[in-house]
Amino acid sequence: MTTGAPELTRRPARTSSAVAWIALAAGVFASGPFSSLALKAGAVALVVLGGGLWTGSRRLVTIGCATALLGVIGAGVRGLPAVPTLTSATAIVVAWDAGHQAIGLGEQLGREAATVRAELPHVGATGAVGLTVSIASYGVFLAAPGGLPVAAVVLGLLGALALLAALHGRAE
Repeated sequence: MTTGAPELTRRPARTSSAVAWIALAAGVFASGPFSSLALKAGAVALVVLGGGLWTGSRRLVTIGCATALLGVIGAGVRGLPAVPTLTSATAIVVAWDAGHQAIGLGEQLGREAATVRAELPHVGATGAVGLTVSIASYGVFLAAPGGLPVAAVVLGLLGALALLAALHGRAE
């Protein structure tokens, strides 16, 4: 017996998928001109993230974003300036969050559902939190007596991002 309702396509939502890929690309391009390590890791990350968004794999989304983040951290330790480091890290977190949201919405509502009104505020809030943390981290970097190594700024940002990830996990 059929109800006449179309079957849901349980693939990631298009808007959040696009935001995830664009955010990761922005993160790569923010640090890429300063570091070949960040650029190479970012190129691999974009392919892996794309695969995760295509197949609906949260694991691939996480691996892709983690690859990009490790490239940025490595570049930061090797002397990547603070602003590109913080910009890239924030964009990567937005990409990770949007990718997971795309998959979750696709699983629950299907790709065809009109979800833009739920997707954009979520991504905007993640971006706002990331921007606030980045600005605070940069303020600490500038205010530190004798200068603070970029690696210390990155570690502080990672601590804040770990807190964000923990809060994100609790919300689900």
